[in-house]
Amino acid sequence: MKALLIGTVALLATACCGKKETAASGVVSTGEEGMPAMAETGPQVLVYSTREDHAQHVPVMLEEDGKTIASYPHPSDLKTANGLPVPTELGKGYLLDNRGIGRNVAFLDMSYAEYAALSTTPTLAELNDHIVDREPLLELYNCGPRTKYTDIAAELAKIVEADALGTRCKKLK
Repeated sequence: MKALLIGTVALLATACCGKKETAASGVVSTGEEGMPAMAETGPQVLVYSTREDHAQHVPVMLEEDGKTIASYPHPSDLKTANGLPVPTELGKGYLLDNRGIGRNVAFLDMSYAEYAALSTTPTLAELNDHIVDREPLLELYNCGPRTKYTDIAAELAKIVEADALGTRCKKLK
């Protein structure tokens, strides 16, 4: 009985340590290609540039086919304690995503303020009619988890100024 108890305690202690070692190793599963899974690493810092100025336009996500809307915000999703989640300008045409975009982003012809003022979410057909750009991205970088930054905008502006996005962040597009 004593041996069984000691064996069980040792097994449980090993199992706990194994999880810590896995987490400490930095091994993460990935979600969208090149992007760590959110549950394991937290929100990722995405920096992007677009062919045209879409800084005030609401993003929606498309399926891989580039035609079908996969996800979109409810108007109340754009009302945050800090105001509207418009992207932060970093210089040289680069923007820090504050809403949640990805490689398959498209932009609506509605501003954040216009969309947030809607009383109901538009239908998929209506949203589709409002898409103004289905292939807006010139570049998209994943700069790691938000938790690794003290002042995200200031630190990324320095990286952009130094032309170091390609060496400091993972290029997704």
